[in-house]
Amino acid sequence: MRQAALTTTVLLAGLVGCGAAAAADDKPGRYTMTPTEGGVLKLDTVTGAVSLCTKAGADWSCTLTKDGEVALRKEIDGLKAEIEVLKEQLTKTEEIAGLGDPSKGGEGRPHGKTELPTEKDVDQAFDYFERMVKKLRERLNRIEGETKPGTPL
Repeated sequence: MRQAALTTTVLLAGLVGCGAAAAADDKPGRYTMTPTEGGVLKLDTVTGAVSLCTKAGADWSCTLTKDGEVALRKEIDGLKAEIEVLKEQLTKTEEIAGLGDPSKGGEGRPHGKTELPTEKDVDQAFDYFERMVKKLRERLNRIEGETKPGTPL
């Protein structure tokens, strides 16, 4: 008898401790469970999907309710619409960059590995840059020679 009282006391203390720990956690979980006649209703508080969970032997299985299916269908349809908008934006960007369909005048997307410029390519680029700087200096010198001191530009 004494052992039964001790076991009951330990169980009650454990239940009170669990209840206090649950009360201390103010943040609810993602799912809420509500008992029903046929099992348990599981609500996903993020997506709003509702499932009916039933126990078959030792295993539980959950099936989406019609309302949950409707919510998921709406989310899927919204994502499909977003994908279409993104595809249109990608097509427009490719057209602007000249990477569109080669049959329609674009160059197409680059294939293969990107190659670094050769030393000859770099030399040609620097030669071009030097010619630009030289022309700029010549033009500035010509403008300075044409203007007289004290003359507003």
